[in-house]
Amino acid sequence: MTTAFNFLNPTQLHFGAGRLNDLQKIAPKYGRKALLVSRPKTGSLQKTYLRIEKLLNAAGVTLFHFDEIIPNPTLEGIERGVAFAAQHQVDFILGVGGGSVMDSAKLMALVYQPSGIIDWEEAFSSYNNPFDFIPSKPSSLPFIAVSTTSGTGSQCTQAAVVSDTKNKEKITLFHFDLFPKVALVDPELMLSVPPRVTAATGFDAFTHAFESFLGTRTSPLTIHLSLEAIKTVFDFLPKALQEPENLDYRTQLAWADTCAGMCLSNGGADLPHPLGEIIGGICPRVAHGETLAMVYPSFLKYKQNSAQEKFEQIATYLGLQKQPDALRYAILELLKVTELSKAMERAQFTAQEKNEIQAHPLLEKLNPKNPKAIYSMIEESITI
Repeated sequence: MTTAFNFLNPTQLHFGAGRLNDLQKIAPKYGRKALLVSRPKTGSLQKTYLRIEKLLNAAGVTLFHFDEIIPNPTLEGIERGVAFAAQHQVDFILGVGGGSVMDSAKLMALVYQPSGIIDWEEAFSSYNNPFDFIPSKPSSLPFIAVSTTSGTGSQCTQAAVVSDTKNKEKITLFHFDLFPKVALVDPELMLSVPPRVTAATGFDAFTHAFESFLGTRTSPLTIHLSLEAIKTVFDFLPKALQEPENLDYRTQLAWADTCAGMCLSNGGADLPHPLGEIIGGICPRVAHGETLAMVYPSFLKYKQNSAQEKFEQIATYLGLQKQPDALRYAILELLKVTELSKAMERAQFTAQEKNEIQAHPLLEKLNPKNPKAIYSMIEESITI
């Protein structure tokens, strides 16, 4: 057993059905003016936003709503949000939504300046290592997360991803202040998530647990949480797709997402994440979970031999037959059952997009000793 390890997750977690109501007691601790960051206020979560407004108003908190977040959020969107927050001189930021909303709200809180102007050069040069301690900025605002999907784990991590549309790339920033002060994980808010989003986010949770398990920063805690999350996704993601309004299934997936997020924040990710972000940076219309689904078949073949013992450990935990390819075939079957195996076909990459993906400068840096393997992996991931 490992006798020395590090583990950090400073977020106060409120988990379970109905926990959104806790916001009424939590919010006033962080101030009297809040910025609610979300997708369009007239969308599927309209009733949730109104409910939150009532909860905060009853607690004496004034709410300002910034609802311009798009999938694969951009630098320009973050800038507009920070300017809006500065205009209203808010005390804290509340993110309500899935991964794109969480990442946007986190970044707005971290890089906030009373002037409303962001110093991106400082952010990109300073916030680039998930395990380095970087002092807090006096201007940063507290952040509270309310997750409405099960997969990104953003409510439990020190990372946020943003798209640089000019350079067609996704950038991940890291800082311990990107951990929310409080995260409310209420599975009741996830009952209306559509099947395709449920599948993509559920698989994203699986990858966080799986990749952190394969890494070198494992600990007794992350090993246990990874195996728990992997098995939970296998057991309940197909069921949630068949019965989307089953609260127990949604609760199980929310738990898997939470476990996997903690694993990711402490163990890090593997090759599929930077490869998926390359694809998503050039083709922002493709959801992050779907880019991962494209990469995984080739990644599993690439990784199986070098991580055979860990593959077997996971297979045993899942109760699979003792065969060399048992886990790989089980994951491929999960992609098929969730229809994520169709992600590449649905993406309909143009020839120009394929060329841009295959020529991305990051590819060679991912494995300098064997760049051919990376180029082969990305080519398989975008070719039907």
